[in-house]
Amino acid sequence: MKHLKYFLFLILVFTIGLKSCSVQTSNTNKTPKIGTIYQGGILFYVLQEGDIGYVSGELHGLVVAPSDQSSEIEWGCFGTRIKGANKTAIGTGAQNTLAIIAICDETQIAAKVCNELVLEGYDDWFLPSKDELNLLYLNKDVITNFGDFYYWSSTGYGGFNGWGQDFFSGYQYGNFDEYGYGYVRAIRAF
Repeated sequence: MKHLKYFLFLILVFTIGLKSCSVQTSNTNKTPKIGTIYQGGILFYVLQEGDIGYVSGELHGLVVAPSDQSSEIEWGCFGTRIKGANKTAIGTGAQNTLAIIAICDETQIAAKVCNELVLEGYDDWFLPSKDELNLLYLNKDVITNFGDFYYWSSTGYGGFNGWGQDFFSGYQYGNFDEYGYGYVRAIRAF
């Protein structure tokens, strides 16, 4: 009887020990690849040290909507000077977008179309800054669904014009009229 109690005790200890064990996998903290579906869009950039919004040890970056929001739309308000939308760096597109829509009442402008987008439950989309747009161009082959068109950025040029980029040649234009027409692809930060 003494041996049976000891044997049952060992079984109990062994069973409890197994329940408290955990299996670790090496894939739990991997960074998703550029071009994969992630947080409502397609991942096209992971923030790096020095980027606005970068936090050491945390995953932050930018995703793009899987398709264009418009094919022919104006950048801003005809004849209205846009102040505060002149940032170019990665991490400044949202600020530029808000600056544009704070001044423009028009409903069909590039920044407003992005700002009003709700996709996959996310409603914090914006028009990319000049440098964010260039990242899209550099990754257009893995993102897919980009045409060889002229796309708007949220970065203004001289107050009356907006920066855009030709997705065929990669050339960025800073003096394209705000009332000219371009394509729009919204992005969001996570």
